[in-house]
Formats: sequence, C-alpha cells, structure tokens
Amino acid sequence: MEDDVELQRFLEAEGLTIKTILPKRRCLFATRDFIPGEVIMREEPYVCIPTSSNPLCQQCFKSDGALSKCASCNIVWYCGVECQRLDWKLHKLECRAISRLEEKWQELVTPEIRLLVKLFIRRKLQRDKQVIPTTPIDNFNLVEAMIDHQYKMEMKKLVAYAMKAEIVTRMLQQPDLDLDKAVNNFCKVSCNANAIVDIAMEPLGIGLYPVMSIINHSCLPNAILVFEGKLAVLRALVPVEKGDEVLISYIDLGRTTRHRQHDLNAKYHFTCTCPHCCKFAEINDQILDALRCKRGKCDGFFVNKDRFYSHDQKLECNKCGLVKTLEAERRAKGKIDPLCDKGKSEFFSGNFQEALSTVKRVEEATLDVFHPSSFSVMIVRNLLTKLYMKTGDIQAALECCRLITPVRERLLQRNDPVLGMHYYVRGRLEGAKGDEEDAIKYLTRAGDILRITHGTNFALVEELLSQLAKEQEGGLSGF
Repeated sequence: MEDDVELQRFLEAEGLTIKTILPKRRCLFATRDFIPGEVIMREEPYVCIPTSSNPLCQQCFKSDGALSKCASCNIVWYCGVECQRLDWKLHKLECRAISRLEEKWQELVTPEIRLLVKLFIRRKLQRDKQVIPTTPIDNFNLVEAMIDHQYKMEMKKLVAYAMKAEIVTRMLQQPDLDLDKAVNNFCKVSCNANAIVDIAMEPLGIGLYPVMSIINHSCLPNAILVFEGKLAVLRALVPVEKGDEVLISYIDLGRTTRHRQHDLNAKYHFTCTCPHCCKFAEINDQILDALRCKRGKCDGFFVNKDRFYSHDQKLECNKCGLVKTLEAERRAKGKIDPLCDKGKSEFFSGNFQEALSTVKRVEEATLDVFHPSSFSVMIVRNLLTKLYMKTGDIQAALECCRLITPVRERLLQRNDPVLGMHYYVRGRLEGAKGDEEDAIKYLTRAGDILRITHGTNFALVEELLSQLAKEQEGGLSGF
C-alpha cells in the first residue's frame, strides 16, 4: 500500500496518475497536457538482456568500439571497464549462477531464462541484502503487481515454462524460490516484457519496465515507447490532454487488422476494440489481407465477412461471390513460406545476390496468390528494396520502394516511426537518382515524424536534418 502511494506521488510529479478501470484494471492517465513529441516519462529497466545477433554491451546496449567478453561466463559482453563495474553487482551473481550448470545445461540458457535469473537476483539484492536501493519506480513489488494471464495460457506453453523454471531454480538455488513461483514469473515476463529496439526498429534486447507495463494498448495510440540504449522513453504522438488515458501499441501496427487481432490474442489474451480495429469490415482494410480470385477471368479478391479473427473464417470474392475458407490461404502460404525463409536466410548470411534471385521468385509467387496492394506483397517488396540497395541497383530499389509507399500509408497512422523510416529510405533513393523535389518531400516527411517519435538526439535524425540543410543549400549527397 505504501509503495502504491509512493508511485502515485512520483507519477503526479510527472503529470500522470494511475486509475483502476475494469475490465482493463490499471490505466495510466494524464493530469496535464502533453504536446506531440514531448517526453511524458522515462524509465530504466528493472532487468534487461541483449538479444541482438551482434554483440552488445550488457550495461549500456552499445556496440561502439571493441567489446570484451566476461572471462568467467564467456557469455556477457562489455564495452569497457566502467560498464563492467556498473553491472558487477548483478552480473557477479549471474555469472556464479551460470557456472553452477553443467556444460550441457548451459547450452539451454536462453535470453528469457537469463532475464528471469537476473530478476530474482535483483529481488534478492534489493530485499534481503539491500545492496541495490529501491525507489518508487524500481522495486520488486511493481513486478509482483503485474498481470500474468497464467490461467489463460495453453498447457504446452506452461509445460515449456516449467522446464525453463527448472533450469532457473538449478542456477539460483534460492530457498524461497520454488518451481511454481518461477513459472508464474515466466508468465509475467511473456506478457509484460518489452522488446528493446533501435531507431530502425531492429531488436536489441528485452527488458522489464514495471511502470511502462501499466500502459494499455490501442491500435490508434496517442503515445509511443522508444529506447535510448536501454532507457525507455515515453513520448506523445498526438496532443494528449489532461484526463486522457495514455495508450501505446504493444504490437507492430504495420500489420492487417486480422493479424493484429491474432497477435494480441496470442500474447496478451485480449481482443482490441479500438476504432482502428472497428474498420475491419471496410474493403480498403480487407485488400491488405486479400487473396486474389482466380475463377475464370474474375479480377476480384476474397474478403472476410466475419468481424473478428477466427480459424474457420469464410472468405468471399467481392466480385463473383466464390467462397473459400482460410485453409486456402494457409495452403497458398505453405508453398511460399519455405522459399521466403530461404531468401531471408541468404540475406542474413550476407549472400545478397543469391537472396535477390530467391526473393524475386517469392515476389512472383506472392503476386500470383495475393492482391498487389496486400500486406504480404508489401513485406516481400520491402525485403527486395533492401536487397537492391545492397547489390547497388538503386533504380530497382526506388521502383520497389515507390510501390510500398501507398501500402505503408494505408496501414500506418501519420506519426508512426516505421512510416518515418520508410520516408527516409524513399527520400534517400529519390535523391540518389537525382529527383531533388521528391527527395526533399520525403526526407521532410521523415523528419517531421522522427522529430516527434524519437527527438533530435539520435544520430540518424541528426544526419537527416543535416541532409535537408544540404539540400536547401544545393544538393543531396545521396548514398
């Protein structure tokens, strides 16, 4: 109770308050006005773990300079002595916990397991030994207050968590930590942890931010969570007025309504009824999810007559009335997905020419099945754009990027950072091909969005503003 009072006092100083409103439970409300781009709140993670395929410093999440591995566990990286010193209170015990496992068990230690190990270590250091001080927004009571949705989870997922929990208890050997408690906290992490991403929305790690986890979801959010290293920064996307609930998106908004509904149900166990999801029956939204009709000379596409996502949906051609089920989509995607996975594997392995050849075949197959303006086609073309850029075919990259723009604009709201990054790439490509007018137009749009979503302290935003200044003076440098 005392912790709740202290948290409310802290939030009141930030212009915020917590209210309990059913069925949402806890909600975060503004007690003053915030303008677009204004920082609403900042929070350090209670615990976090880098997950990037490239080495990152565990303390600051940077990859600058020479990184060194911890000589003892041979898992954790640091950028220097200072970061290693700052992380030592936690990592000393994490390192010891890892060394308790036999080598065959160490291979099973996933980032999710390490996150939970660090969670219980931090709890012990705060509660028992008081080595790490507590604050109104940094204490284990906030973690305990998180929703777990354990009773809604499938048995196979709980069994998997039980197996991971066994590893956690072996590593920590804390008398007060039993299997049930570990499983419950795995459930909390699964539906409360945040993906830590960079400005290009590439994943860097996962972290637990107890206060940010109070914020509810909307597919039309008025705020956004971005990361400066591992520091979570909550920014206003649109004017947030006194009395408004602060809302963020838990998921990638560049997906169709059906896929957003599925993602939210699968991970967060609720059905979103925001105004954006209520557009599901509109034809423009359905095009983004549509299979092409191949009945004779029909050029229609299949739309879903049901309101929400279900596994037995009926799809009906908007022109000839032919009816199919989602099984048709699953069969179609089943033929394309293996080829798409091959292309992605080649891309991430650096085999760009091979990947380009593969993904061109994927595009052809996808266009044979899906509407040209569909989400599925856009995803393939987005990868193609990157591959054309990697292989130096700027004209092909620009043509592909131009095809993506209207789909991105249809899917995303005006101040979405994904749209901002798309405009940034489009502007650079237009500039590289000598179209100064379109280059300025799209780079300006990118700057307008990224100023709001990320501020002006990010290197990419600084570079963007510099490019615009050069353009006004007489020409972009392109790539």
